[in-house]
Amino acid sequence: MGTDKEEKTKVDDILQFFRNTKVTAVLIVVGLFLVGFNQVTEALENSLRRLGIIKTFNTSVETNRGQFSAKFVENAWNRMFWMRAYTEWVKIKIPESEQLMAYNKYITASEIWSSQLMNYYLWFDEYYPGSGKRELLQETIQPKLVGIGRAIRRLRFNSSSISDSLIIARVDSIQNLVNDVNNDFYLIVDQKQSAKRLL
Repeated sequence: MGTDKEEKTKVDDILQFFRNTKVTAVLIVVGLFLVGFNQVTEALENSLRRLGIIKTFNTSVETNRGQFSAKFVENAWNRMFWMRAYTEWVKIKIPESEQLMAYNKYITASEIWSSQLMNYYLWFDEYYPGSGKRELLQETIQPKLVGIGRAIRRLRFNSSSISDSLIIARVDSIQNLVNDVNNDFYLIVDQKQSAKRLL
């Protein structure tokens, strides 16, 4: 029993020491401060990331950039493909049902493009800041696409009432415009090699 009393006394002495020392109080306060400081800085860093002030370029960001670029090129190529296909089919007088199918594919590609256009602007700002890509898309490419779209609609709804030579001239003009905008798209994809083409 003497041993239990000695152990209790030692434990009591240790507890008493920690209860009455300023060092313990300081250590507890410092520990709480460090834990709190860590929580606050972590929350602040997360908030800054959400606001876009701190950007972490990790694997997921690179993956997102790659997915955006691939989707952008796919939608651009699809739209230009159906612009060319429809106009060429009108020019060579493919049956009306196939012309209509190509025109509808062009309309679908245009709808997909238009539904994503604002995202393209935002994604270029996010993934390629200061590159001029958004400005090229917004100020050059998109107005050209709108003009080409008008020309294609005029061709679609007026081709039965105009001469074959005028149809050929209009198709050639539209395809030249598509080739021109294709070069602009290539500048977005690779600004170093402007002579190459997307298609």
